[in-house]
Amino acid sequence: MTNEITLNEFKEVFTYLLNNNKHLEDSNLRPIAIGVEGEAGIGKTTLIEDIAKERGMTMCKVNLAQLEEIGDLVGMPMKECEVAWMENGQVKQTKWMPESQTKNLDLRLRLTGRVRMSYAPPAWLPMEENTNGTIVFLDDYTRANSMFMQATMEIINTASYISWKLPKYTSIVLSSNPDDGQFSVTSLDNAQKTRFINFNLKLNIEDWAKWAEEAGIDGRAINFELLYGDEIFKKHNSVQTVNPRSYTTFCKAISGLKDWDKPETLALILQISKGCFLNDNDNILGSLFTTFIANKLDKLIQPKDMIELKWDTLEPKMRDCVYDNGVFRSEIASVLTIRLMNYILHSFGTKGGIKESAVYDRILEIVDNDEMLFSEDLIFHLIKNLVTKYPGRTGKLLMNAKIRNKVVL
Repeated sequence: MTNEITLNEFKEVFTYLLNNNKHLEDSNLRPIAIGVEGEAGIGKTTLIEDIAKERGMTMCKVNLAQLEEIGDLVGMPMKECEVAWMENGQVKQTKWMPESQTKNLDLRLRLTGRVRMSYAPPAWLPMEENTNGTIVFLDDYTRANSMFMQATMEIINTASYISWKLPKYTSIVLSSNPDDGQFSVTSLDNAQKTRFINFNLKLNIEDWAKWAEEAGIDGRAINFELLYGDEIFKKHNSVQTVNPRSYTTFCKAISGLKDWDKPETLALILQISKGCFLNDNDNILGSLFTTFIANKLDKLIQPKDMIELKWDTLEPKMRDCVYDNGVFRSEIASVLTIRLMNYILHSFGTKGGIKESAVYDRILEIVDNDEMLFSEDLIFHLIKNLVTKYPGRTGKLLMNAKIRNKVVL
């Protein structure tokens, strides 16, 4: 897939496009529909839902592949009658009403005799406008049959369908999987492709790890993904054997197992993996997992401990993790840095999370340690992300000379 961007990169673009769509509507121009295409389970839907929540937008999700009747998308046909508002025997105005509502009319209303066929608003359509905007998320767009795809094009083009309209400040988002032979999808022609702008999203290992930290995924499984993610999610013989969704299911399935290094536990984990990764005929994940356990990488210190343990207890534990016979293990240090960073970011965004002073003191102890625990580039990465996300809570870090000498933002 060409011209790919990560979910984190797309988030910035998507935020701009939502703001721009409001500007377009205020200028009496039609908003732009947005397509997101990517492998199954990389987090497309979660990202859109999170952004909608952050912005206070109404989120309306319609899974096109699950709809059976076209009326489920566009509404059911109904008969409407024209009704006249009478005043002193004169027609003041007319309007169309569903026939079912014309049984007991006000005495000032008269049927004109004109009728027409219309469409009732579908059940998924938000009836109230939200000044923050609305996202209509049409999931699995290219898995729908041709009737649904054609109707969707009409909604994209006019923000309406015959007799109903989308609420003001609505942005339409369409999700799909790649048309690469691995998914049962319909190819789009140029006429369809040019109705919206489409972004090809790719998995970023750190993005998944950040989500997993927030979602409470087993820390050992996060470590495994950070260490072997490029190999886990790589296509083998043009086939995606493991995707983020199946890996997340695997993580949840083994989370109840305590000691992964016990032979009977490892054997059980490998059996579970066979049910989660049906296309992994070469047992790639099983081999990597066995190596992970053999190297005791499931025993890496967890980020909560990196904050809460006393330094005299923590320092030797961290040193044992990042050094092997005196050789600095940069890949392990990278995992610990990312885990610590994501844990702090998540905690800062949670009521009752860790205090800024605890983060400041711990980072200073890591930086000031006689033996290097995190390399300068990792410290830079850690502090840059903390200061960028929470400048008011982490700005003190840059006021410390020792840290400032390590980092130039």
